[in-house]
Amino acid sequence: APDAAARPALPHNGFTASPAFEDSRFCAACHQFEPDGFTLAGKLLENTYEEWKGSRHAREGRTCQSCHMPERRHLWRGIHDRQATRAALTIEAQPPRIAEGKVAARLRIRNTGAGHHFPTYVTPRAVAEIWQEDAAGSALASTRAELVLQRQVPLDLSREISDTRIPADGEALLDYARARHPRAAVLRLRLRIEPDAFYADLYRSLLEEDGAGRGRAMIRAALGRAEASAFVAWEARKPLPAP
Repeated sequence: APDAAARPALPHNGFTASPAFEDSRFCAACHQFEPDGFTLAGKLLENTYEEWKGSRHAREGRTCQSCHMPERRHLWRGIHDRQATRAALTIEAQPPRIAEGKVAARLRIRNTGAGHHFPTYVTPRAVAEIWQEDAAGSALASTRAELVLQRQVPLDLSREISDTRIPADGEALLDYARARHPRAAVLRLRLRIEPDAFYADLYRSLLEEDGAGRGRAMIRAALGRAEASAFVAWEARKPLPAP
């Protein structure tokens, strides 16, 4: 064997392989509050491991690492990754129906792939949207409907405003019913993801209240990065029949 002293230096003194690194309990150290930790509305602020532990994914032996580190690769895929986010969801859109001058449709979002709530934590926000467009692809006023999927809390974490997240194997429905715009040609459906929504709201608040001080430029840059992390996970365009 080569002399250990002759081996190239590795950061942090190299690595140690351990079966523990493939166990979801390893992830819980950073992604699960203790039972006596901070709660809102009787729920721990961070409860991802327990959400997974109560799901079929845990019963079937599907660990955190199997999704976030597929094939042991250090990809850390999560809500910031479009492919990982899309793989967690099954999305179905009903064809639009026209009756008595109204457009009706349904968007169903099922959490079939994530072993925890979608999204987990208070940080991300997912927004399902439906609206009408004209033949040129322009959105038409007063035709938009949305469903926010989020554990919404104020910036001071004083209370829970709402919790519309989808548990593992649960679903959310956005039922659309709006008057048909005279120029409507297409119904647009979309699921938009804002991975850093809470951070973005915090940075905006600091800038608006002049609370950033000498760090204002850094806060503005952080806001830009938080806003830039948003992406469209899924979208569809459904033609509307001629009036």
